[in-house]
Amino acid sequence: MQKIFQNQTVIFYILLGVSLVISRLPLIGRYFRGINTLIHESGHAFIALILSGNVHRIDLSSDTSGSVITSTDNGFKRFLVSFSGYPFSSIVALLFFYFINQNAYQYVLYPLVVLVLLNLILYVRNLYGVFWLLTFLILSFSVIYLNKQLLWYGFSLLCTFIILTDSVISTIHLLIISFKNPKTAGDAKNIADITHLPAIFWAFIFLFISGFLAYKTIYLYFPKII
Repeated sequence: MQKIFQNQTVIFYILLGVSLVISRLPLIGRYFRGINTLIHESGHAFIALILSGNVHRIDLSSDTSGSVITSTDNGFKRFLVSFSGYPFSSIVALLFFYFINQNAYQYVLYPLVVLVLLNLILYVRNLYGVFWLLTFLILSFSVIYLNKQLLWYGFSLLCTFIILTDSVISTIHLLIISFKNPKTAGDAKNIADITHLPAIFWAFIFLFISGFLAYKTIYLYFPKII
C-alpha cells in the first residue's frame, strides 16, 4: 500500500478524483468553481487593457456566474474582449497543467494569488465577490504557510482541474442557452450583436476551442496509466 501511494501517477489520479467530487458538491463545489469565473472574467479584463481599453468593474456571483464592464473605442476591440473569456480559461488550464507536470506548483498558486489581489484591489466590489476573493486568499496563504509538498500539489491540481473542466462545461451550457434563448447567451450574444452572426455559431466556436485545448491538455500532461 505504501508503494502505491509513492507512485506519482496514482497520487495524480486520486487527487484528480477528489477534485472532481469536490467541484460537484452543492455548496463547496460552487465556491471552488468560482476559480474559473475569476479566470474567465479576468481574461476579458486583460484583453481590454492590452487593447488600451478600460476595465470598470468585475462581479463574481455565488452561482458561479460573473460579469465584467469594459470600454473600448471600436467594434473590433469589443469583439476581441468579448471573445477572450472562454479561450483564456482553457489556455490557463493548459499552462497550469504544464507547471504541475514540471513539479513547479508555485507557478500555479502564486499567479492565482496575484490575480486575486489585483481583482480585490482594483475591480471587484460586489459583496460575494469580495468575500470569495478574501477567503480564497486565506486558503492560498494557508497552503503557502504550511509548505507541505503534497498540499501544494493537491491544491494546485484542484484549482487547475476545476479551470479545465469548467472551461468545457461552461461552453456546453452556453451552447444550450444559445439554442433556447439566444438573447441571454452572454459572450455569444455580445459577439452576435457585433458580427450579426447567430449566438449559437459563436457558442459552437467556443465549444470547439475549449474541447480541443482540453484534449491537448489531457494528451500532453495527464500521466499515462499504461
